[in-house]
Amino acid sequence: MSATATRLTTDAAPTTTRPITPREIALFERDGFVILPGFFSDAEVAPLRETCTADPTLGGRLRAVADSTGNAQEVIGWTAFTDDYLGVVPRMARLVDGADALLGKPSYHWHSKLSMKAPHTAGRWDWHQDYPYWYDEGCMKPDMLTCMIAIDRVTKTNGCVTLVPGSYLYGRVNHVQVGEASGCDPVRLELMLKALPLVPVELEPGDACFFHGNTLHASSGNTSDFPRTVLHCSYNTIENSPFLEEGQEHHKYKPFSKLPDSVLVDHAWKDIYKNHEFNKARVADGKTNSYGYKVVSRM
Repeated sequence: MSATATRLTTDAAPTTTRPITPREIALFERDGFVILPGFFSDAEVAPLRETCTADPTLGGRLRAVADSTGNAQEVIGWTAFTDDYLGVVPRMARLVDGADALLGKPSYHWHSKLSMKAPHTAGRWDWHQDYPYWYDEGCMKPDMLTCMIAIDRVTKTNGCVTLVPGSYLYGRVNHVQVGEASGCDPVRLELMLKALPLVPVELEPGDACFFHGNTLHASSGNTSDFPRTVLHCSYNTIENSPFLEEGQEHHKYKPFSKLPDSVLVDHAWKDIYKNHEFNKARVADGKTNSYGYKVVSRM
């Protein structure tokens, strides 16, 4: 049975109404990312924005890890599919078909996370690639990417992600301990930043950006009066499912069904997150997680 056939549990799998174009594929292959204005409508992301505004700790489940200087950066992740909003979005044809088109192979949901920056908070994400962490989790190839979706308006002042076009062509760079966090080897980082431009990715709610697992990126603190919430949905090719068994059960490929692009506007979900299963904390506050980040209490 082919990889495409094993991915789906129904014969009539939906396809996206917003396919990735050849031009967008060419931009992704050139730069290691592609920005897609209006990939989601504001109406589609508004329920999540309203929930995060009303409940910025997501019922106390939001966690934080330290950046290199010890400031808290808030994040919550999951791999589970549920009938809540957060469990539905990663299965949408728009995202799965987009990942397939850009990676050139059938893909599956690796994990998702909400990255949240409250107004006037200093926490930042230091320069890093995603794939070095995923390599250590058992993925042999860098055939992986993330779709970053703006839930709030994302600007330089509230801590937008900055990408480095062409950096993914350098391949997987060693990541080391940087202060209380983990990040790109400083010597190689300096050489890459001297050679390549920086692109701050400012987005309106619903805009999206697909970026390769080896694309160098970072984000600063939020100096504004407004929150900055982005949803990251990451995908791996089916053939690249991690070879490691212990500790990677949640990342292993499992057959799943795509959902139609209309699932959000049709309100085909029960709640935003109340029935949703988030990844369990594996280390206690003050300890370092498997990615090299110190886990801290929410500030």
